[in-house]
Amino acid sequence: MQIGDIILVSGNSFISKIIQKVTGSKWTHAALYVGGGNILEIDWNTRAAVIKKDYRELEYDYVVLRRNEKLTISQIRKLAISSLAHDKAGNQYDFFLLFSMLLKCLFPKGKLFRKFNKRNAYICTELIDTVKRDAGIVLFPNRKGDILPHEFLECEDLQLVESREN
Repeated sequence: MQIGDIILVSGNSFISKIIQKVTGSKWTHAALYVGGGNILEIDWNTRAAVIKKDYRELEYDYVVLRRNEKLTISQIRKLAISSLAHDKAGNQYDFFLLFSMLLKCLFPKGKLFRKFNKRNAYICTELIDTVKRDAGIVLFPNRKGDILPHEFLECEDLQLVESREN
C-alpha cells in the first residue's frame, strides 16, 4: 500500500448491516493508509486514531483505492500532519451525521432533512475527506464529508489497486 490509499471494508457489525441495507452497498467502512503499516480510522465504537492494522490479514472483504495522480512530497507531509492531529485530538464518531445520511438514502427527495453534523466529530468517510482536503486533495468538490463508502469507488480521481471480495 501507498500513503494516501483509501481502504473500503465490508463490515459485519450491527451498524454495518444497517448501512448495507439502507445504501444497497456492501461497503460500510473506510480507512486511510498513512504509512508504516498504519491507518487512520474512526469507527462507531472508537475515536479517530492512527493504528497498526492490515485488512489483508483479517477476514473482511476490502478494496484499496489510489489517486490517479501521484502524491507530491508536500501532500504526503500534510496527510501525515493532519492524520496525527486527528489521532492526538481523538475525535469522536458522529452518529448524527450517519443518521442524517441514512435518512437521506431512505428518502432521497425529502426536503425536510438537513445535514446534522456534530462539531469535532466524524464518520469514517468524512474523516478521510477532511484529511485529504487538508493536504490539498479534493475528491468531491461539491461535498464536504457527506460521502458514503461506496461513493469512493465512483470517484474519477481514484483507481482500484487491490481487492479481496468473496
